[in-house]
Amino acid sequence: MIPNHRMAMAQRAIASSLPSILPRGATAPSVSSRASSTLPSKMFPNHIVDNAESFGNRVKKGSVRKFNFASSQYASCFKDLPKPDVAKLRKDAVEYLDSFDGKSWYDDPICSILNGEKLLAPPSNLWITKNSLSQPNGHQYYSTPTQVQSILTHIQTYKSPYKDIRPQIRRIEQKFLHEYDGFLIGNQCLDFGKQDGVTEIEESIMANSVERKLNDLLLDEEIAGKVVVNRQPIFVSCVSNFTNFLDLFRKTLRSLELGIPCVVLGRSHTVQHSYRWTELLVDLMKEEELDLGMVTYLSAQLEDIKYVTSESVNEAGMLYTTCSRQLAKDIKSTYPKTIASTGGPNTLFTTEWTKQVQDAIRMSASIECAGQCTALRHAVVPETVKPEDVEAMFNDVTHVTSSVEALRQSAFDGVFAQHGGTSPPSSKSSDGAYIKHSTKDAYYKVSSSLPAPENGELEEYWRKVVVDVTTSAPNTPSHSEKKAKLQELAKWLIRHQPISLAVNAPRSQVFDLGRDLFETTSLVVTTIGSTDKDDAPPALSCQARPQEAECFGEFPPRKTMGVFTEYPMIIPSSNPSYDTHYQRSYLESHTGEVNGKVLPFVKDLLMDISDAAVRGYCVEILNYLIDATKENPKRGFGSDRTAIWGLQRPPMLEEYRSLIRVGAGVTLDDIAPIFLLFNATNASSQVEFSVDASNEELIDILPKYGLVLKLKIEDEDSFDQRVDHDGDNYYNVVKVPQSSDSEVTKFPMPGQFVSLYLPMGHIKSTMKNDEEFVKYFGKSEKWLKMA
Repeated sequence: MIPNHRMAMAQRAIASSLPSILPRGATAPSVSSRASSTLPSKMFPNHIVDNAESFGNRVKKGSVRKFNFASSQYASCFKDLPKPDVAKLRKDAVEYLDSFDGKSWYDDPICSILNGEKLLAPPSNLWITKNSLSQPNGHQYYSTPTQVQSILTHIQTYKSPYKDIRPQIRRIEQKFLHEYDGFLIGNQCLDFGKQDGVTEIEESIMANSVERKLNDLLLDEEIAGKVVVNRQPIFVSCVSNFTNFLDLFRKTLRSLELGIPCVVLGRSHTVQHSYRWTELLVDLMKEEELDLGMVTYLSAQLEDIKYVTSESVNEAGMLYTTCSRQLAKDIKSTYPKTIASTGGPNTLFTTEWTKQVQDAIRMSASIECAGQCTALRHAVVPETVKPEDVEAMFNDVTHVTSSVEALRQSAFDGVFAQHGGTSPPSSKSSDGAYIKHSTKDAYYKVSSSLPAPENGELEEYWRKVVVDVTTSAPNTPSHSEKKAKLQELAKWLIRHQPISLAVNAPRSQVFDLGRDLFETTSLVVTTIGSTDKDDAPPALSCQARPQEAECFGEFPPRKTMGVFTEYPMIIPSSNPSYDTHYQRSYLESHTGEVNGKVLPFVKDLLMDISDAAVRGYCVEILNYLIDATKENPKRGFGSDRTAIWGLQRPPMLEEYRSLIRVGAGVTLDDIAPIFLLFNATNASSQVEFSVDASNEELIDILPKYGLVLKLKIEDEDSFDQRVDHDGDNYYNVVKVPQSSDSEVTKFPMPGQFVSLYLPMGHIKSTMKNDEEFVKYFGKSEKWLKMA
């Protein structure tokens, strides 16, 4: 993502050339080595390291739903964030890189770490590691079978001695952020080839503050006896492009501080920088005198990693990963408890082909050499655009030979020409040939039709600049033609579920176009720009600052979500909350009081639920929805652009529904939480219930609640045939499990439960303080409301 100062740089580049605006010369201690030292006390603010009074205890007692997405207390966590010293971060990184000895990653090979000890292996197990451009950069010991078995035994038998080590872990965190910032940025630059790792640490300093507060709120709920946090060891499968923020801080440290052991998994490439922070983490834990069994590093062949995870399903907690959809599918097939963030074909839509829009497309496509999760993959442009226009647009691509030099020059969108890290598109691609630019390492394909790959998935071409250009953006057609084209694009976006959509048009038109696409899709990130207003520059696909409530997430397509992940991951959030469940005793003791007005049928339905725990859970969900939608959308906290965010309804396409299948043995208790989620809100018209013809009890009772239900009575075969024939008209298809099934024996947090059925995220304007935008989009019927 591009932060304020980087976004300002990018927006000015759209208007002219790309200047460097980062100040230099800030004084800071050298971080040329990993030698540990004690930081001055002023670097550890009391509110960060002291858990005598947690954030949750400082807010109003009795307020509800705490850490769940879009709740009132969730929103309060974005206030009073630290302000990073960007000049210091860059200076520290440059100093680290200046003193870095490339031999060190060969002389000190990667290896497994167990109970604080490095597990060295025979020379036959020593391999050469490669960076993201497939260049050798160090050594790695793969663990022997005996070592792999020792790690497996540890995972299966280790019991965490902690429930709360926030002070110790937060002291470690501040050392990472302020003493070892150059180490983190520099190692990622060398290994992944990240040109702007400074932004990631800047973002981490602020977003970590939000997620620390969310963890405080979660722990308060556990102390109060309402929930239980699973403290089985988790697996952290590291991503390469954002591992410092995503893997080190929000997954590993946020889990450790609540007493959750972490197993960091090795990678097949770009493995050096995540291993180095794991190694440093263990050293810093020694200084804090923490049990070193809490952190394990597994350096092993892929088959051994699969063996360890598959053999630990019952003894371990969640496996967290950020990866391609195919890899996520493979992982979850052998490890069901997987939380996967998956990419998608980020799209930019524009009705005009201006120089500023072309710059936005080019920068979005080449950011971090197409290695950013929000990098552009697809552009929808006017039908007048020809292949030669796209060729000319890519003339301005800048080739770089060194990520280190790019970091020095404050660059972020240089392209590593003809690198060997990944393969470019084939001239014999099954979905049509791409054109290679005559002089730049960039590829494109121009078509009047939306991409329709044979296997259903648009190839990502990781680290290669590849853009499918669709010449179908309506300019001034008839209303019916415009509506048809936008609906076609909306259904394509739902099917492929990119992370981000950027919408650009003249200011007088872009709000209507943006609203049409926002309301008929379910993307987490939507950005509205303009083609004719200087203070509302064209939107890029790579814009999201979660620390300012520009909430972010890499969600799979809704209808097939369960193939890839247990829940979609929204950022910011409390990572341990994804494996937290309600105490049944708390739910059973619930008074049943709903904190707000609801439709009359709700009380009748609650009375008809037989299981007191299910009744209590339904009340928790209702209270969460009432709190989260009391002000929905909410205003973001950014100063350079304007965002609104919150819970949303499913796509508002005519006859486009969520289909809930209720089998023969499903009871009212089983269906009640889902039933309320839709029918107690303004999403009631967007759901259809398919009830098995033999389930007479539910067929008789559902009409009792006085609702006009879309109810279809049919057997299982008829249901399956209907889905096969008419599947494209369903946003989501869910088969409700029976209460005897293991997957419904626990009650997840309301935020996680709701995320399985309803969209969430933000929409923003590239203009700061854009009150017109807030008023217009704030009135959209897409925002979830109580009925």
